[in-house]
Amino acid sequence: MSVPLMFRNHFQHAYVVRNLEKTMAAFRARCGVGKWQVMPLPSGSPVRAIGLAYVQNVMIELIEALPDHETIYRRFIPESESDARFHHLGYLIEREEDYLAAVAQFDAAGWPAAYAGRVAEVIDFHYADTVGQLGHYCELIHLRSDGQGFFSQVPHN
Repeated sequence: MSVPLMFRNHFQHAYVVRNLEKTMAAFRARCGVGKWQVMPLPSGSPVRAIGLAYVQNVMIELIEALPDHETIYRRFIPESESDARFHHLGYLIEREEDYLAAVAQFDAAGWPAAYAGRVAEVIDFHYADTVGQLGHYCELIHLRSDGQGFFSQVPHN
């Protein structure tokens, strides 16, 4: 039996946070994850910044969502400035045709996109709305031609 495309290549656990710096400090103190890459996002984005770190082969993503924006992140924002609330599992899909097939599998399973898009020729992303059944989103990520090194600067802990 082969693994369905929609659940292949899990590589990321993602959390929504209220304050990225305070949450990274808490991860440093509580979990020993001290090396992070911080990526500020442009004005107008529903996210202020993200923090990325690898622990062995699993990437941890902290998403500082803006509480005043109605997005898929808003209801996951924790009360505490140093806590993190689980939001999604990320799946890295190498080939575009596999990415499109995985999107189709999620759609066929009754899990449509809650949020999806493309950032130039860097990355395609698709958040399948699996919250009702699984308690979290599933994000498919496909690095395009200009995005092959997108995660290369993320530090390993």
